[in-house]
Amino acid sequence: MTPPAALTVRDAEQSLEPYRAGHDGPFGARQVGHLVRRALFGAPPERLAELQRMEPAEAVEAVLAAPPPSGSYAETLDILDALASVDDPDVARSVWLTRMVRDPHPFRERLALFWHGHFATSVEKVGRIRLMTRQVDTLQRLGAGPFGELLLAMCRDPAMVVWLDGNANRRHHPNENFARELFELFSLGIGHYDETDVLEAARAFSGWHVHGDRFRFNSHEHDDGTKRVLGREGDLDGDDVVSAVMEHPSCARHITRRLFREFVHPEPTDAQIDVLADRYRASGYDTLDLVRVLLRSRAFYAAPAYRALVKSPVALAVGAIRSLELRTDARAVAETLGALGQSLYAPPSVKGWDGGASWLNAATLIGRVNLAADLAGRAPQGLTVDPADDLDGAVALLLDGQLPDDVSHRLKAHQHKHGDTAGLLQALLCLPEYQLA
Repeated sequence: MTPPAALTVRDAEQSLEPYRAGHDGPFGARQVGHLVRRALFGAPPERLAELQRMEPAEAVEAVLAAPPPSGSYAETLDILDALASVDDPDVARSVWLTRMVRDPHPFRERLALFWHGHFATSVEKVGRIRLMTRQVDTLQRLGAGPFGELLLAMCRDPAMVVWLDGNANRRHHPNENFARELFELFSLGIGHYDETDVLEAARAFSGWHVHGDRFRFNSHEHDDGTKRVLGREGDLDGDDVVSAVMEHPSCARHITRRLFREFVHPEPTDAQIDVLADRYRASGYDTLDLVRVLLRSRAFYAAPAYRALVKSPVALAVGAIRSLELRTDARAVAETLGALGQSLYAPPSVKGWDGGASWLNAATLIGRVNLAADLAGRAPQGLTVDPADDLDGAVALLLDGQLPDDVSHRLKAHQHKHGDTAGLLQALLCLPEYQLA
């Protein structure tokens, strides 16, 4: 077998071609469950059944759709909007979790959560939760569009300016914090810029300040001298730096790799990234188009991508709540997620959450069991498939119908003896297979 690092461009192109039902494999419960976990956190039985009746490309368009809010969800948003002025991080976390859970088309929320970890900003330093909620609203609004627009919006975002000391970046005293993270984390990656680029970019962003809770360009503190950043020279400002970043070949590769690892699996080949980055640049950095390519690809449905990611605490909780159609206390769930290592609006550092196996340790494993117990105890209020009568139905809903025979036999024996719906659901939610996306 050809080692991944040695795959040719043609191999990569073929792996990224659209998956064809029947030709490349089936499009059934396993494939739909995989798509829903990655793009929508989770979905109830009727939604899964609806998607299984579609062709793969049609199903991807359905999960990426973002129609205007209507019906009960529009009413929910009206209620949540009334809480927007409440200066309380716990309320803000509850509101965002409620949106993730209740939105019939939550892909934009799912993508905003990814960008929240990419442009990691924390209320612990920003101090004003309203700035943080406005930032996430921007991620939700612009996250599926051209990356350049999103990047420029983050450069002007008040929470980001406070987080990375923008107000300390002045004409005669440049502060390099934002410029360094812009290159290293947000756009290019380590090794594709030098220290001179950082210093000169800091000068270009001088005067990009926050006044009150709004971005303000302070011309008196802007260095209007000649600068040279990433090969571009002149009286550069922040807009010019963003333009230079977007023209740099490493930008498309950096963002493409991040999105591939988020939605497909952790180890893309260089050839795959080359192919995707070329397409991303050619599309004008259209992020929705890139995600569409990823979710439709053969690589997405191939064995290495299936259950290849450890669910983040948010994905674990929101996925279970959506699948089981539970009514929960969003504030309590948010507190639990913080204990599991993922407090919304408070990533641990500018690098965001490490993800992967770092989500799992002795303390968080116990916490995940307790979370499963709490959610399972609420299931009878809204469970569509009653596992007390149909273990296979619950396994189809939560595990794509995939359960090792020995585990199935033990669960059926336990259920026959005890008839414990909550205990059965807790066991399913705690299985290693369910902890993976």
